[in-house]
Amino acid sequence: MKIQTLKYEIIEWITKTNDYSLLNTLKSIKDSNAASADWYDELSDEETESINRGIENHEKGEVLTSKEFWSGYGD
Repeated sequence: MKIQTLKYEIIEWITKTNDYSLLNTLKSIKDSNAASADWYDELSDEETESINRGIENHEKGEVLTSKEFWSGYGD
């Protein structure tokens, strides 16, 4: 996949989401990237696989809202 195509796919995905938590996470990644451009390279194989599983789950629509996730924990 060409890098430009990948960028457009990510931009489209971001503009369609209303998940505030996800957007904050992406902002944190962006902000940390300014401090260390190689953070992804420092992840363990397990962390990389976990991220990739999450991306795949999101693309398949296999996701929960934060409210759905936390509904089983607490009052």
